[in-house]
Amino acid sequence: DVPATGLRGNINAKDINTRYYSTTIDIDNNTQDVHFALPHPTSLRSLKKESDYDATHRSLRPDSDNIIILSQPLSFQIIMSIILGLTAAGQIALLMAFYINQSKRVLEFAQPLYVCMFIASGLITTCACYLYLYITNVGCIIREPLIFMSLSLMGAIIAARAWRISTLMSNPLMNTGRGGDNETNGPARVERIRKFVMMAISALSGCDYSAFNLPTTRGHSGGRPMRVQINCMQMLRAILLLCIPQIMLQVVVMGVPALRYTKTLSTPSSISYSETFTASFSQYQCQSSTSASWAVYIFSVLLVILPFHCAYLLNIRPQVEMEKLPQIIDERLKLKFTFIAIARFIVTNAPIVGLTYYYVCPAIRSYTAIVIVVGMPLSVNYYVAYVKLSALKSKKIPQVGGSSAFSSFSNDGDGNVTGRGSAAYAVKMAEMYSKIGRTEETLELIDETLDVWKGEEKSGVLALGDQRRQRETVGAGFTKQDLEKLGPEELEMILQLLIIKGDALMKLHGFQAFPLSAGLNIDAMRIFENCPASKKMKDISIMFPIYNRVSIQLKGGVINQDDSCNLERDLYSRFYHESQVQSFHLVRSLGALAEWYGRIGQVDKAFKYFNTMTSIYMPGEHAPLICENYSVNRCAVTYAVSALWYLQMGQPKQALQRCDQVIKEILPSYDTKDFIGLYHIFWPIIRVLKWNGEVEKAREFYAKWAPDGIENHFAMGVIHKPMCLLLKICDGNPDGDYETEDMESDIDMILEFDAPDMTDLNFITDGWSVKSMAAELCLHLARRLEAGSIARRNLIDRGIQMSTMANERNTTAEGLIKHILAHEAHKGIDDRLLALRKEDNAVDVDVVYEKDEDTNASHNGPLGLTMQSNGVKNNYVSFDFASKFTVRTSGMSNSSASRSTAGVLKKNSKDSHHSNGSTGSTSKQLFSSRISRNSQSKRQSDCDSIAEVGPETEVA
Repeated sequence: DVPATGLRGNINAKDINTRYYSTTIDIDNNTQDVHFALPHPTSLRSLKKESDYDATHRSLRPDSDNIIILSQPLSFQIIMSIILGLTAAGQIALLMAFYINQSKRVLEFAQPLYVCMFIASGLITTCACYLYLYITNVGCIIREPLIFMSLSLMGAIIAARAWRISTLMSNPLMNTGRGGDNETNGPARVERIRKFVMMAISALSGCDYSAFNLPTTRGHSGGRPMRVQINCMQMLRAILLLCIPQIMLQVVVMGVPALRYTKTLSTPSSISYSETFTASFSQYQCQSSTSASWAVYIFSVLLVILPFHCAYLLNIRPQVEMEKLPQIIDERLKLKFTFIAIARFIVTNAPIVGLTYYYVCPAIRSYTAIVIVVGMPLSVNYYVAYVKLSALKSKKIPQVGGSSAFSSFSNDGDGNVTGRGSAAYAVKMAEMYSKIGRTEETLELIDETLDVWKGEEKSGVLALGDQRRQRETVGAGFTKQDLEKLGPEELEMILQLLIIKGDALMKLHGFQAFPLSAGLNIDAMRIFENCPASKKMKDISIMFPIYNRVSIQLKGGVINQDDSCNLERDLYSRFYHESQVQSFHLVRSLGALAEWYGRIGQVDKAFKYFNTMTSIYMPGEHAPLICENYSVNRCAVTYAVSALWYLQMGQPKQALQRCDQVIKEILPSYDTKDFIGLYHIFWPIIRVLKWNGEVEKAREFYAKWAPDGIENHFAMGVIHKPMCLLLKICDGNPDGDYETEDMESDIDMILEFDAPDMTDLNFITDGWSVKSMAAELCLHLARRLEAGSIARRNLIDRGIQMSTMANERNTTAEGLIKHILAHEAHKGIDDRLLALRKEDNAVDVDVVYEKDEDTNASHNGPLGLTMQSNGVKNNYVSFDFASKFTVRTSGMSNSSASRSTAGVLKKNSKDSHHSNGSTGSTSKQLFSSRISRNSQSKRQSDCDSIAEVGPETEVA
């Protein structure tokens, strides 16, 4: 018996079976704090054995119930503290891993800085769960605000990251060439809501004030900039914007005493053990003093859900974006699995929490509450952070059981077999880098990724024989031994990376990179032929764009072939044989074969393949697929090129009808952003119209269909203004003589006009040469000038040079015609230029020296030395004479060069894309080994011998 003083009389508070619990009497609150060491049913049975007298004496006050306060066992608190500590340590390790690997390019688009903030927010939530174990007044005040604000911060970070990516993907530079297809993965209403959320975040975060027509601080009032950038400060404002509702609510809760959570006793749960004895059980909990606390709690939960819902909504992107985004960026599926996991935690544990309000058990209530709260950040951290980091867990190809590196990463942790490791991520990352113009990072990322599949060098005498046998390079640094270890999926990724690398080199170096790009395409063909996994590929369509690129480089002279273009024919035949599995690839190969036969004069075979193509081709379905895979809808171009075949057959009427068909049926539905494809359609149509007496129609056609902004295009822009001028001044122009105040500027433009060789050689196959166009422009401008003028002489010299180059490209070294229609289009131009030269030679030209110049220098020696009467020279030099000599500081300008361009061909930086070297083929039996990069050909050396290369030569 333990005596209790201070009560009414001397009451013995009997310790019933002290082995099971200890009792602490709280006189002020009329309670006993009972800590059970063993399950309490034994104690309850002991209570039932008490007599009525003993039970009455156990009451703290007469006629009042016993209130037994149950608290968590110490062992439970220790174990749960250890579990929470290990969980927090795991989150810290994940945070440190992301921080250490943040420089990895595979993680760059995952925005590792904000992922670190995201993990740190989850760490705060985990640490706040300690307040469920150790209940104090201060802990009750800060527990719910910490949990709700940290969870809201996690959702806000995910939403802000999705908003940033969506904003960058909606950059006008990213949308160039995308056409009008903006179909989304969700309903139109969802897309409208998504765009509204994006605009709201952009406007309120200060990134784009023009979203709601608010005053802008960018210095201009209309439109958004072409290059969109979102800095760290704007990201932090966007995150804070999404957290503000939750922050404001929690500040109000902590500031209002009625809403503030404090340490209080729960409503006692009474249990009757006998007719005269009833025990009431209670526990300490964090609760506010008002009944409105539940409404505030529910509202806080809704504010936690809000940013996560915004994050999911912002990840419902347009279909075009979804195809271009790496899996490391797209988080909609990750969020879906996170929501499912959290729902499981809530469904399985929330009922238990509810039961603890009736059956008082502090340990179970704390455990289930901790499971629900900790489960949220752990689930999101796993799917959003850990899965991304797991892509870096291996850098080499596994050698176990023949499994490939591709298959070892085939599962991204959520059951979705789409995230295929660092290599698969790298492919999408390279596409993103290339799309946004970060070409140098693209090349570095591709080289690093390709090195994953390349074996390490062996050392030692024993390995020499194996090295000689196996270390024979096939292409792109891969050996036969490396290729034998690849799987079909890995081979496809390697080919795709080589394609992206070729495009990146073109963006970085311009036309000078054509030989490098051609070498990569040839390497891709060799790798495909020598890799055993190519025979296991179910879909080899990855090779078809490579065939298309090689054909363009063959026509452009970057890759060597004979004058009969047999290699090009063999390439198209192989393309046709392999592409019969998919209709849109098949029509592209049929069009290529038809154009080749038409170019060499076999018109019957050309129409045979063309008719087959037209019977299969469906513009509505095939055109977008062809543009996506080949960049240019060459099937539409083939329709225009077929008009040239009628000219070869001597049927100009049918050729004009085909041009009308293309103008009425093909061009209206053609993508106006595809400038290169449009110009390949314009070229043969103008070739037919202009040379058949329809110059006015050709001019109206070009003025109507030439898209806005074509003058700024990197390849076609240089041809636009000369084309407009040619259709204005050429033979057959109904407006008569060309007289304009801009003639001087037009002359300067034409004297400098030239197109890259790659462009010219491809246009030759479509009917006429750009060199012929330049020569004809010089002809028509020169014949409008007075004979003997400097400008006329410069135009004639320039025209003869261009005409000579056109003749060399239209014929072989033996003088045989190579391009029939281009040769016919050039006929007569050089003769007319030579006739103008003959007229100029008949004009007398004054010399620079004045015949009547006063030469009273008989008494002066050279260099200003005065001579005395006795013939002795004075050692005196005039300082005025030396001052006449000055050094030109500005260098030779283009204008000065153009004024004195008689016999000088200005070398354009874009024409210098030819280079020496070969691909080093290893087997002449392979098809791709017949294709090599273009070395310095005789045609190019002849052209360069015409040009004078001086200090003013432009270098790219």
